[in-house]
Amino acid sequence: KGFEYIYLSDEDFKKLPEESVASHEISVNGETRHVLDAIIGKNLASTKGGIGVECLQGSGLIAGETSRAYDETFTLSYATGRSVGIGAYLNRLGQRNIQ
Repeated sequence: KGFEYIYLSDEDFKKLPEESVASHEISVNGETRHVLDAIIGKNLASTKGGIGVECLQGSGLIAGETSRAYDETFTLSYATGRSVGIGAYLNRLGQRNIQ
């Protein structure tokens, strides 16, 4: 059960920008595989402009403030649709919701 490692084929690995993943090469039945050691995310289009670790840090700050506000004053979350991701987490933290 389970798996030994997560890997990229040589073809897929070459499509990625440099420094986006850390890996080491192995050969299995003549196929070159790049076993993933870490996903770094540098030089990707999605990480330009502060999308990445910066968002997680911001989400953590918002969650901390929401938690403190709940203890100090009345808080209310108003969701007009579906709440996912950090929004769902904040709604759970606030505990008082209108949907």
